[in-house]
Amino acid sequence: MSDWYTERRQNLQLDELRDQMAATAYEASNLRTRLSQVQGSMETRLQRLTTAFDAFVELSDIRFDLIGFADAAEVRRHAGQVLSALASGETPPAAGRDVPAYWLGPAVEAVRSLIADAPDEAVLAEALQRDEFRTSIFLCLALAALGRRNEVRAQWLDTAFGKVADDGTVTRVQRALWTTAARGGFGIEGLTAVVTRLKVPGTAAAQRWATPVMERVARVLVNGPAFPEIATHSKARADLSRLRTAVAAIAGDTSVLEPDGDLAYVPGDKPDPDSTSAVLRLLISEGSVAERGALARVAELRTQITGGTATGVGAIDDPAGAIDKLLMADLRNTDEPHLAATALRVVSAGVLADAEALAQTARTLSPGTVSKEIEWRPVILSSDGPDRQSLAAAEAAISATVQPLSVRELGGPVAIAAAGLVVAVAFGLLLHSFWTVVGLVIIATAGYNYAKARKKHSAEQADAAQRIERLRKQADQTAAELAEYQAGHRDRVAAVTAELEELQKLRAQCEPAKSGTAVGRSTA
Repeated sequence: MSDWYTERRQNLQLDELRDQMAATAYEASNLRTRLSQVQGSMETRLQRLTTAFDAFVELSDIRFDLIGFADAAEVRRHAGQVLSALASGETPPAAGRDVPAYWLGPAVEAVRSLIADAPDEAVLAEALQRDEFRTSIFLCLALAALGRRNEVRAQWLDTAFGKVADDGTVTRVQRALWTTAARGGFGIEGLTAVVTRLKVPGTAAAQRWATPVMERVARVLVNGPAFPEIATHSKARADLSRLRTAVAAIAGDTSVLEPDGDLAYVPGDKPDPDSTSAVLRLLISEGSVAERGALARVAELRTQITGGTATGVGAIDDPAGAIDKLLMADLRNTDEPHLAATALRVVSAGVLADAEALAQTARTLSPGTVSKEIEWRPVILSSDGPDRQSLAAAEAAISATVQPLSVRELGGPVAIAAAGLVVAVAFGLLLHSFWTVVGLVIIATAGYNYAKARKKHSAEQADAAQRIERLRKQADQTAAELAEYQAGHRDRVAAVTAELEELQKLRAQCEPAKSGTAVGRSTA
């Protein structure tokens, strides 16, 4: 007894010790996990600090080198002050010291003179001579942002936009000029000039342009028989109507007749990096030729130090995207009617081609016969009614689902009844009357099983008869619908033709008249 008690006590102590060891192991594992996480975080932070410190050291060296360009920095600061003052209606500060060969100084003075309706052609020619490309960009964007689109000259816009790349992509400057023109910054002729440049070979027919246009409005349902052969025609008719509605909504938006408020010059940051103000500030901040690389590096280093995003970092000739993708985005953008209207002008030929293809499909004459599944059986239908052979085959297939009573269903009750008769007669007479009762019960059971089998068979026959009746009724009804649909072919063709003609008129409406507000004089 004493040995048993001692052994049990030792076992309990061993169990407690194992539990304590398991808990200790768990805590140690958890501590190691947390420690590895802390070490990883410390390494990451240390790496960030090292990168930021190296960037700070390099930034200090570059800033020391940029001391020699203090005059150019003053020109940039002065440019921002002049634009802000002109945008707010205040008197801009007087011109500062000019930096030889730096285009920005005379370009700012040229804008000031144009806003004052007293163009200084000498200072304008000097700015263009120093850097015709950047001066043209500055004049176009600045005058548009300041609401003086009539002062923008055709050759400035032509020089600023340049040639679209062979791969169909545009730069940040080209995208900014594109959106500025769309928002009314250059007038009708300026917009036409930009649209013409965006119509590079393949733009109008490179893909199905009707899809992004149609997505601007809800789906249109067109009633018609639910035949697979006709579904394509009905869908084409619905898509054509939906396309016409979407194009009418874009072309009929009167808000695009006036310049967009987003054109106004804003000194601070804007969410859109390719907006007029953002690209204008980027153009100013890139500096003169001698300091341009250093200033770009300064912007990158500041981003590394702050750990933020590269807002405002980059060059004016950075790619902004492919024309096709930008057009798709503009067509789907319901918040920018100016951009959508301009995109529609660019791809109007492709949209009309898609509309003509839809119209051709919608006007196709429906087939003389169609096949439809009724009661899970295929039936061939025509305007004269269901095909007799296919209808008879479907009826026969339904009737075949009802099988006659099998030998098992009939033989089972008969055998059970015979056995009951033997029990009732033989055992009842020879042994006891109790067996007579048992035999009668067996016979009654056999009769019940037979009646149940007959009832089931009759129910199956009745169900098959109902299905055949529904088959005939639906076949006649569907054939009548097909006849009615075929009889309305002429009316559908007329409706589709009217939709297509309306789209052609809307496309012409998208092309503005050549008179009215336009890009200014063509000579400097």
